[in-house]
Amino acid sequence: MARPLPRHREPRPRGVALALGALVMLLVGLLIGRASAPGGATGTGASTYPGPTQTLAGVPVGYARTREGAAAAVASYQRAFADAAILRPGVMRRRIEVVASPDYVQTMLAANSPGRERLAGGPIGQGLRHGIQTLYVGVPIGYRIESFSPRRARVLTWGFTLLGNASAVAPRAYFGLTHTDLVWMDGDWKIAGTEAGFGPTPKLQTPPGPVGGYGVMRLAEELRSYAVTP
Repeated sequence: MARPLPRHREPRPRGVALALGALVMLLVGLLIGRASAPGGATGTGASTYPGPTQTLAGVPVGYARTREGAAAAVASYQRAFADAAILRPGVMRRRIEVVASPDYVQTMLAANSPGRERLAGGPIGQGLRHGIQTLYVGVPIGYRIESFSPRRARVLTWGFTLLGNASAVAPRAYFGLTHTDLVWMDGDWKIAGTEAGFGPTPKLQTPPGPVGGYGVMRLAEELRSYAVTP
């Protein structure tokens, strides 16, 4: 994005929410599911289809040079980091190299690596290695375009990450708010800066159901995400 970018502030605890907004996700213009629509796509803004047009390193990419395309790109990128796959060696680095501008790759790696290592070395990662059912997914709520031009955009997103497994970690929801700076580069939107943190968190009004907290594991496995345009 030629003005100085906001300094990255890593969410705390780092072991739960990754700075990309893995919440946060974050990820996410927060959309319910991956942005999609019928028809073809272009990267010039000539089409109303926001994208994506392809997938690289497990990340849907290829977004229109429009407000809708920028929002959809943030959604896609955030969801790619609220994903148990990033706990496998090398996956997070490859995904960051796909979605970040070249001068932001190392900053993102430095900010996110300690959290990824904590998750990978803790009960969540250990459970994955033993084949235990794991829930790690970004759930979008909404987004706002804070600024936009054909060369850069800033998107505010709010949502939550569900994290847990069927063994030692009861599933919990972590709400997060993220500002993502994007720059148009090589025919797509790239992350050039992020500011993320926990909250605001709504007060829970729904009483616990008879199946208990782990019931969300079975439910999450059975449900499919919505696919909507922003």
